[in-house]
Amino acid sequence: MRPPPTPASLSNIKRPTLGLKRDSSYLDTDDEANLSGVTKRLRVAFSPNVDVRIMDNNWDEKSFELVKEEVRVAIERHSLPVERRDDALYTKLVTMLSQDAQEGEAVSGKLLQKYLMALESRVSVLGECGKLVIAVLDLAWLGRDDTFVGLYARFLSSLVSAHSKYIMPLFQRLVGNFARLPASLGRLPDEAAVSRHQMFSRLHLFTKSTLRQVPSATGTLTRVLKAEFPIDLATTKSYIQYQRQLLKLSQYAPELKAEIMALIMQRLVSIDVQIQQDLEDLGDEAEERLLQRPRLHDNTELVDDSDDSDNESVSSSEETTTEEEQRWREIRLKVAKMDGTLDMLFAYYDPLIRLGPEPHLNDAYLQILSHFTTFILPNRTRHAQFLLFHFAQISEEHVTLFTQRCAEIAFGNYTTAQRINAIAYLSSFIARGSHVTTWSVQDVVSALLSYLDLCRQRYEPTCQGPDKRAYASYYAAAQALLYIFCFRWRDLVIGTADPEIDGDDYEEEDVLAESRDLAWLPDLHEILRQNVRSRLNPLKVCSPAIAGEFADIARHVRFDEVVSILESNKRLRLGQTSNYYGAAGRVGGIDIGRRETAWDRKTGDAHHQLEAYFPFDPYHLPKSKKWVEADYNEWKLPRGMKEDKEEDYSEDESAEESDDEELEAGFANGVLVDTASTSS
Repeated sequence: MRPPPTPASLSNIKRPTLGLKRDSSYLDTDDEANLSGVTKRLRVAFSPNVDVRIMDNNWDEKSFELVKEEVRVAIERHSLPVERRDDALYTKLVTMLSQDAQEGEAVSGKLLQKYLMALESRVSVLGECGKLVIAVLDLAWLGRDDTFVGLYARFLSSLVSAHSKYIMPLFQRLVGNFARLPASLGRLPDEAAVSRHQMFSRLHLFTKSTLRQVPSATGTLTRVLKAEFPIDLATTKSYIQYQRQLLKLSQYAPELKAEIMALIMQRLVSIDVQIQQDLEDLGDEAEERLLQRPRLHDNTELVDDSDDSDNESVSSSEETTTEEEQRWREIRLKVAKMDGTLDMLFAYYDPLIRLGPEPHLNDAYLQILSHFTTFILPNRTRHAQFLLFHFAQISEEHVTLFTQRCAEIAFGNYTTAQRINAIAYLSSFIARGSHVTTWSVQDVVSALLSYLDLCRQRYEPTCQGPDKRAYASYYAAAQALLYIFCFRWRDLVIGTADPEIDGDDYEEEDVLAESRDLAWLPDLHEILRQNVRSRLNPLKVCSPAIAGEFADIARHVRFDEVVSILESNKRLRLGQTSNYYGAAGRVGGIDIGRRETAWDRKTGDAHHQLEAYFPFDPYHLPKSKKWVEADYNEWKLPRGMKEDKEEDYSEDESAEESDDEELEAGFANGVLVDTASTSS
């Protein structure tokens, strides 16, 4: 840089003209502290009417002084009052910065560096230069060299410090690359190739530095993260990639971790519920068809930061599909997203919970419990809840925390729907969790027994007969006990009725084979016996599949004989019970001579009976099922029970026999969700 002119030589200074090469080094404000007051006055007095043009040739030869002058004049003329404003140069500058970096005539990276430095020197006056700032924010910077990236970072730092209104568009552009970051952005002309991994690192570096510089920007970033979240019909690759970047962001922005994890869970629950609604619209066999048919474009294994391809782009053959085929394709796409998201969350939470502190001090486990209460429990999900199913079985303490949370809702001051759902989760977890201990099974069953009998004592004196709407929570608890009994009856045995073999090693089935009785958990036999024979008649309101299976197993293990009650219930039509029961609970004066048909049961009683909803039915998602396979207690009949089931007590009508077989098959396969209404 030439030294600044002295006062004595001021008279010799010549103003630059268009015809001469200018020496505008004295305009360099980077060394402003060394300039004399006279020099500063000279700079201010420089005529704003000088015709400055953006040169079309020899970009790299353009001096920094000339670039800075172009920027100054463009901004000053743009900032004039409307009647005097001249935006010609400003518009050319915006157009130049907006050029596609892949085009042959695009501005070089070296020249862009000069413009960045020039703009940074005038960052304080960029508040009213929105188009110019947006053009700079849209520059292809991710694939530039480290020097360019450093200058760009310095400019952005100065920009957001001076003008907070540009924080939102900056975050929108940074986060907008999370879902889809084309490899072409790292392959710019005359630049060394930059990997996608490095580009992602740069995105997070800029995001992190902005948050540190402007801590109040967390609220803005949260809004952007929600707005930029991919839609449900986006590719699986982009959908999972976006969420992985959110998890990375949460590592250096712990103040956003709760918001980020809640956002991911909320979207998971949303897509899970949508899939269930879509399958219900398509019919009873839709889920089976979805699982059996080969999935299209299952490339979620390839989703990582180094994957440059878009494996789920729509092919020409898919563009010609029918409306039904398109709908199936959309459902499979949603399933792939749900599967990939769950696999990602299992992997994320596993070390945090398994290797972390005790469950009541473990933020990750407590977070999942909170998400269960807030997002999962109020909705009818099919797979999202298996995160808790898996991690709640790590230890006895994890089991206890989850069952206590369910019990608090089931027996607390909550809505009827919430209590019923909590009871369903409690019973399904105890029945299906393979790592749930005998102690936990007995503890939960004892709590359900106490609740059931309290309800019976409260409701029976005024009860006119079985009524799901009036006693919904009671029937939910009864069905839960029947369901747990079917799966875990061995854990409810505390010995044998024969004192001679108590304390010795024995198998329950061996004792039964010798026609000996088993000793059961205290109060189990007495309370269940009293309730199934009460006016409330839970065997009529509970799901026929579960009531029938309980009757079979209870008879086989010599616990109770309730087949006669099921037979009597076939002559009872729900909704007519006020006339059915007399003062002493005996059959009243209505006509009960006609046998109820299968059609009657489907059209008459189905909406009066409980839905067989148990949230931890078998898990079928192909990618993430590996996390829960070892946690699952499969259904199996007691030894020798197949022979007993040959003594059929079902209806004579073949239609009803067929219906019973479907229910039993559903129980064995874990597919117990029917279309009965759950309203109460």
